[in-house]
Amino acid sequence: MVFHVLSIPVHPTRKEITLCAFTQKVYKFCKVMTNRGHTVFHYGHPDSDATCTKHFDVVSRATYDKVYKKQQWQDFHLQSIKNQVHEEFNKNSAALIKKNKQEEEDFVLAFWGVGHRECCEQLKDFCIVEPSIGYDSGFAPFKVFETYAQLHKLQFPLHNNNLPPFTDHVIRPGFYFEDFAYQDKKQNYLLFLGRMTDNKGIDIAQNLSKASSTPIKFVGPQNLKNTLKRDNSLAEYIHTVSNEERKELLANAKALVMPSLYTEPCGWSMLEAFISGTPVLSTDWGGLAEYNIQGKTGFRCRSLNEFYHALNIIETINPKECRLYAEENFTIDLVAKMYENYFEHLIAVKRYGLGAVREKCNFLVK
Repeated sequence: MVFHVLSIPVHPTRKEITLCAFTQKVYKFCKVMTNRGHTVFHYGHPDSDATCTKHFDVVSRATYDKVYKKQQWQDFHLQSIKNQVHEEFNKNSAALIKKNKQEEEDFVLAFWGVGHRECCEQLKDFCIVEPSIGYDSGFAPFKVFETYAQLHKLQFPLHNNNLPPFTDHVIRPGFYFEDFAYQDKKQNYLLFLGRMTDNKGIDIAQNLSKASSTPIKFVGPQNLKNTLKRDNSLAEYIHTVSNEERKELLANAKALVMPSLYTEPCGWSMLEAFISGTPVLSTDWGGLAEYNIQGKTGFRCRSLNEFYHALNIIETINPKECRLYAEENFTIDLVAKMYENYFEHLIAVKRYGLGAVREKCNFLVK
C-alpha cells in the first residue's frame, strides 16, 4: 500500500515530542507501516525524524522562524491554522503528493483533521482518511475513531443524527511496549500527565492529593491558562520531561489520575499507564469509561468522594492485570493489522463499490 502522511505543521515528527498526541500518532504510523513493507511518504517539518520511505520538507526554516520566532516545541500547543506556516504546508504538501502518486488507491492520511482540510481539498483523486480522530470535527469521506464513545458523540453533528457511514470505523490505539517500563512495586505518589487546563480536572487531582495526604506530580505544560491554586505542599509542578523520565514516572506511580470533566476521545496516558502496570483513577465518561475496566485496571469515579475511596483500595488492582489487558488489546502490531484490513476494505470499496463488499468487511479481525 502507499501512504502519504501529513504531519502536524507546527512540530517536527519526532519520538521525543510526547506533548502532542497528533505528532505521536504520525510518528508511530509511519514507523509501523514502513516496517511492515508499505510505501510511506512523510510531509512535514525539516527537523522531522520519521521512519518512512521518503521525507519531504514542506515548510522552510525561514517561515518557521518568522511565524514562531524560534519558540520551543514545548510551548507550541494552541495554534492557528491560518498562518503562513500552515498555508505553506498545505500548498506544498498537495503539490508534492500529486507528483508522488503511485497507484489509483494511494491513501492520504490527515491526522490533524480540519488543519489538513485545505491540503486534502486539492487531492480529490486520492483516498482521504482521517485516522485516530481525537477532536470534535471531521471532513474526510473515511474516518477512524479510537473509541465508540467518540464516534457516537460525533454522530449527530457529522451525520445529522443518522447512522454513521459504513466506512466510519473504530480502531484502538497501538503502542510500542519497549518504549515503556513495567513496575509492580509502586512508589507513594499520584501522577497527573497532560494539559494543565481546568477541563482536565486538575482541581480534582489537587483536592484528592490534599484529602488523602498523598504527594502528586503534575506533568504538563505549565504555561496554559487555568484557575488552579498552587497551595498544595505535596504537589510538584513539572513543565516537560524527557522520554526516560516520563517512562519512569508512569511505571512507579501509585496511580495515574485522569479526572477529565469532558468526554475524552480516548486517553492515551491511561493506556500507557496500563502498559506500565499502573492503575488509573478516572472519571466515568467518554473514552475513559470505555477502556478503564472497573476493578481490574483501576476505578471510574463521579465525585471527589468516589476518587478518595477508590484511592484507598487502589492496591487491590494487580499491576500484572493492567499489563496483561494492555498486551491483549494495544500492541502496535495488533492495531497495525487492523488498519491494514481496514485499508484493504477501502481499496475494495473504491474498486468495486460499497454494496459489493459490505459482507466481506473484516477490518476488526485480530
